[in-house]
Amino acid sequence: MWLFRALHVPNAKSYGPVHNFLNITIFVSAIVGALETVASLQDTWGAYLVLAEWTVVGIFSLEYIANILTSKNKFGYIFSFWGLIDFLAIAPSFLMLANITALKSASVLRILRVLRVLRVLKLAREAMTRLQASTQTEVKQNSLRMNLTIYFLALFSVVMISSSLVYQAEYSNGTTVSVEQAGPKMLRVKTSELHGDLSGSKVTLDGYGELSGPFEVKTWNAKDDFFEVALPDPALLEGINLAQKGKWAKDTLFTSVPQAMWWSIVTLTTVGYGDMYPITIVGRLIASVTMLCGLALFGMLMNIIGKAMMTALFGTEELEKSDKDDGGEDLPTDWDPGWRHCPTCGQKHDEPARSEDAPLAESGVSREIR
Repeated sequence: MWLFRALHVPNAKSYGPVHNFLNITIFVSAIVGALETVASLQDTWGAYLVLAEWTVVGIFSLEYIANILTSKNKFGYIFSFWGLIDFLAIAPSFLMLANITALKSASVLRILRVLRVLRVLKLAREAMTRLQASTQTEVKQNSLRMNLTIYFLALFSVVMISSSLVYQAEYSNGTTVSVEQAGPKMLRVKTSELHGDLSGSKVTLDGYGELSGPFEVKTWNAKDDFFEVALPDPALLEGINLAQKGKWAKDTLFTSVPQAMWWSIVTLTTVGYGDMYPITIVGRLIASVTMLCGLALFGMLMNIIGKAMMTALFGTEELEKSDKDDGGEDLPTDWDPGWRHCPTCGQKHDEPARSEDAPLAESGVSREIR
């Protein structure tokens, strides 16, 4: 069956074009998902980004159905690790489209958007499949290219996943329902749905004239959807219509996934400029895992570079281990009873072995020298 060979037989002619097309689709989906978080691009090209997203979802849906139809153990594929990854690549988009009240909350929508980034893990499966299908000769001939491909796929996956996660953990925004004065120097902002961690952070307001901020968040209550900020000067409220609706956003540099990608690259390379850093507990946990991934990727890169230098200098990835004697011949590994002397120490076979405690003058070697 052509479809089975195209999806599951790496040596088939149709396998390469089909999976190359799927790999390009994965890259496009990751880039589109990142660009959706840029406010300026969303306002200008929002319709095209939505069209690109649903085109990707359609392609992945056809792939998922084709994998089920061509799998010998259909339930085994559906509940396998890679089967679940294929399912999560399409399920969040359909769930966000569904008119379900429980799925309309901002927190649930943010989780569903994060799950979409797991599509990049499909690249790892592709790399593993092609590596397993390669013969030993092909691996030796294309070792550097294959190692670099796997490395950059791993790097791309870590950057996309870590930047998307830290963006969701650090950035929060929404629409204000009402703004009211809660004290002489306190302002209470009610919003439609409060998501994210606002502890120890600042927020900015939009739509209230000079009352913009950033204001330090004193208290916040996700259950009742409000937070309170400190006013530096109560005179700022003069002439401001607090009853009108506006927008609020957390004052942070993690305003989009592309912005967070800079932080991810700086963290993975252990440069640590310090211009961007997470302040929430979840964000710091993500940063800790990203640092460990950076160490692993650095070790992988050094191994690849080391093998490439060995191949360039010596023609092989590893130095051959060979113990040679003065004559330049390899020492024998099997014992020959016809030998008159031991090929290692030179002792005659008819002489008793010298113990380590025996004096040197009484050893056989010493008598032979005399």
